[in-house]
Amino acid sequence: MIKEYYTEGVLTFNPKAIRDPSGKMFKPWWVIVKVNDDIVEFYSWFLEREFGIKLQRPAFGAHVSLIRGEKPTNEKKWEDAQKKWEGTQLKLKYWSPPRTNGKHWWLRLSDESELENIREEIGYSKKGMWILHLTIGMPNPKYLDQSYYIWSLYKQNLLNYDYTNNK
Repeated sequence: MIKEYYTEGVLTFNPKAIRDPSGKMFKPWWVIVKVNDDIVEFYSWFLEREFGIKLQRPAFGAHVSLIRGEKPTNEKKWEDAQKKWEGTQLKLKYWSPPRTNGKHWWLRLSDESELENIREEIGYSKKGMWILHLTIGMPNPKYLDQSYYIWSLYKQNLLNYDYTNNK
């Protein structure tokens, strides 16, 4: 059964990766909504318990990627939006259970409208090349085959999870 949950997060421009204290992984032109890491910890525990899959933590921790390293066509819009939005608390709604393509695990957002409007204000199209989602993580390489196997079961509706009503 699909259930809707709520959380809050903080809009962050050019975030630093939590797994990279040196800053070597830093790439410009990122905007994320940083949410409580308890969400990632819970779903990582759940996926290991239910399916035997251990996940790697996302580089930014629990987050929604709004802009993923795409240089803006208008840097002035970026700067203005950063001044306006940096550190803003946003409410997010997401669906459970988690989604996967085998290589990544995420939670689908059930309302993207505010985030799409912010994308547009920054100077990007409302819709990116991906759906807006709350990142849970990637399987540890040792568990990648198991993750693809679970994905194949999802696609065949062979699991006891309603995965078919939304992407």
